[in-house]
Amino acid sequence: MKNQTKGNKVTVDFGGRKSTFTAGGRKRYMIGDGIVMVNGLIRFADGTEAHCLLEIGEHDSGEHFGTGVFTPNGELVFQGEDNFLSALGKTKEQVYPYKYKYTVPLQMFRDDHHIGADGWSL
Repeated sequence: MKNQTKGNKVTVDFGGRKSTFTAGGRKRYMIGDGIVMVNGLIRFADGTEAHCLLEIGEHDSGEHFGTGVFTPNGELVFQGEDNFLSALGKTKEQVYPYKYKYTVPLQMFRDDHHIGADGWSL
């Protein structure tokens, strides 16, 4: 899925403020209240990887608030949406638990205790 989506673009609407993200890009967008949306990678339980967007708190120690995954059909599907698993073409067991890795530097007040030395979530 990672190679199939690299370079795909999606526009996300943040309450009237829109921002375009590219799969495999390195963008950091301030949503507000210390929360950012950044490019990243997700590694599913079955070992496959995909490009994603991560909603991360910079105002704390890197709380993870949301994940959107770039799909081969050019869409972005967020965890919590009814069609999340079907859009990925995966079962719950193939997806969870997953790990994530952001691909842009963040500006946190404290170290992110959710991330290991290899850059992947714990």
